[in-house]
Amino acid sequence: MKIFSVVFSFALTGSLFSQITLSANDFAGANDTVRISQTIDPVIDYTLTSSNYNWDFSGLTTTSQFLKYFQPISNSTILVQAEYGFTASEEYKATYFLESRDIPIEQLNQFLPAELSDLNQYSRLTVDSVTSLGYSLSVNGQAIPFKSDTIETHYKFPINFEDTFSTRGYTFIDLNPVTDFKLKQYRKRTSIVDGFGTLITPLGTFEVLRIKSVINELDSVYQNFFGGGMWSVLPQTITTEYEWWTQGKDEALLKIVETENNGTPQIRSIEYQDFYLGLDASINENSFDFNIVPNPANNLISIESDLAIEQIRVINLDGSVVTKHNTNNLSKAIIEISILQSGVYFVEVSSGKFTAIQKLIKL
Repeated sequence: MKIFSVVFSFALTGSLFSQITLSANDFAGANDTVRISQTIDPVIDYTLTSSNYNWDFSGLTTTSQFLKYFQPISNSTILVQAEYGFTASEEYKATYFLESRDIPIEQLNQFLPAELSDLNQYSRLTVDSVTSLGYSLSVNGQAIPFKSDTIETHYKFPINFEDTFSTRGYTFIDLNPVTDFKLKQYRKRTSIVDGFGTLITPLGTFEVLRIKSVINELDSVYQNFFGGGMWSVLPQTITTEYEWWTQGKDEALLKIVETENNGTPQIRSIEYQDFYLGLDASINENSFDFNIVPNPANNLISIESDLAIEQIRVINLDGSVVTKHNTNNLSKAIIEISILQSGVYFVEVSSGKFTAIQKLIKL
């Protein structure tokens, strides 16, 4: 009986703390969406890890939310599609693109005689890996693609505990002839799957792998606005990403990013998958509003606004986009909702820099 109890105990432990394997099927593709919450510094040490570890982040408190949308290449301009779409070489055919913060365009706009905006990063998902192919950047409103000469690999499949790999990325950005400014971006990424076990977040409890990636970046810029044309090497930056992944959730359940400042690590961001809480970032209720008529509704709804409407999305309580409509900047749109199941939804309307959300009851 004692022997049986010991064997049963080991079997039970294995079921609770089994080592999962991640494949391409566990990562997002084009048109996938994931509801992300953002928060401040957690109260536990996120650097701790081991095998059979229990990370309890159940106390995370959301400060804002956004919907991470893995946009298909068809949503980009013709010029960008030529570099990352069907006409591109096989290794540069992107699966999706996401908004990026890898280049400090806000700081560059302070001295460049051009307006930079809409920095997007293009990625390719295959059965073997996820790779970063390059960027697009709007210069004076025109989206321009900048492919990476050396393609950086973010993940290699399959992913198992104790896997390690290292990769490099090199991208050259030249804003000529609009303005005489160039940027060389050098990156080295070193990743290790340094833990497995159980992760607890406000979304639930999951079996996970923990991936730690250290990114060393050394960039150079060329400009002729201050003291004549010259290349300058920027200070080296070291960024560490801690990610907890499970199977079938398209994105990391939890991602904590820290950067070194004079040798001292500082948290840059904490993001985790969550339920929809109506706390979307960039909402300015005083600047933008709209009406839904009727509400509750069964088949059709009319959405009206004083501003030109660019896009309408209907979101369920899980945070998934169930229908999306581009409205060609009209101030009124008629939306068909008869295919939706009865229940509570959120209607998200975008106009320029503003986004507003209202609750919709489907009869």
